[in-house]
Amino acid sequence: MNRHVHCCSALVLVGLVAIPAGSAAQGANEPAPAVAEASALIDSGRYDEAKALLDQLGAEAAGAEALRCLARLAEVNGDPEAALARAAEAVAACRKEIRSVDSIEGANALAEYHTAFGRVALRAGAIDQAEEQFRAAIALINGAHQKLHELGVPHNETDPRLFAGPATDGLARVYAARGDAHRAERTWRGVAARTDDPAILVAFGDLYTSIDDARKADRMYARAAELAGDRPEHRRALALHLADRGSDLDRALALAEAALEGRDDIEGHDALAWVLHRRGEHDRAAEAIARALRTGTRDPSIRHHAGMIALALGRRDEARDHLATALEANPKFDPLDAPLAREALDSLK
Repeated sequence: MNRHVHCCSALVLVGLVAIPAGSAAQGANEPAPAVAEASALIDSGRYDEAKALLDQLGAEAAGAEALRCLARLAEVNGDPEAALARAAEAVAACRKEIRSVDSIEGANALAEYHTAFGRVALRAGAIDQAEEQFRAAIALINGAHQKLHELGVPHNETDPRLFAGPATDGLARVYAARGDAHRAERTWRGVAARTDDPAILVAFGDLYTSIDDARKADRMYARAAELAGDRPEHRRALALHLADRGSDLDRALALAEAALEGRDDIEGHDALAWVLHRRGEHDRAAEAIARALRTGTRDPSIRHHAGMIALALGRRDEARDHLATALEANPKFDPLDAPLAREALDSLK
């Protein structure tokens, strides 16, 4: 490669020059407007409309983002095997769409799909598969970062595109699921210093709680609450956190209700149900959790909440079914909640 081409490639890697369409640094193709609409419909809980739109498009041939939407729908509908298959197909489709994984843009685009696949695998209890995907995402970002150093390209080391934060968080969750608190803490520590996602800090705090380090746990929880503030995108996560801790349940209820405004997603109804349960409003909680379960989801956290709500209402058979489903889906779905689910299930035998 001649010097001129070499230097131009280096500049493109960090986006210091205009990047023409079709260049080597371009990331994955932009999803079609209809696919973006389907993704938004899924976010808002309008799952049947999203599925109908994707079916109309012929989603399998529509690209990586359409396949990721299908993976999300499969999870919502309680089919983890189909979700894993679609997530794998989405990674493969993204790899074909990307011009180069040596570029920051290309590496980040493919890493995002590997991370999404890893999260699907983690929720399904496929821990080894999850680790493989998170490591692939981290390797992509590190490889592109290393290329900048090899080419001597000036760059900002604090640029979030140069750190695989979501994938590193996923890897920490893998370690936590395996009971390796030391490696989970070490991995999360690097993410916690750079993240603006309060859910990551809550998960890190839960790890500390699980190993009886209340001081460090409280520090993570305080940072999470500060980061979340009143930002709409973090209302649900903060509501769940407050409910789990049993603190400021009035605020938790307000946050959960606000998070559902204009939406009908199962995660939002789950958060509302859990807050109501923790407030002792078990009948209202049962109504909300029924909305969360309407699609047949096997999400272990939702099923755990459903089981505990049913138990509070004396519906022992229903509680047993939900708790067993949660632990069957992923016996290590949460460092705090999984042991509680197991304890509750054992009490019903």
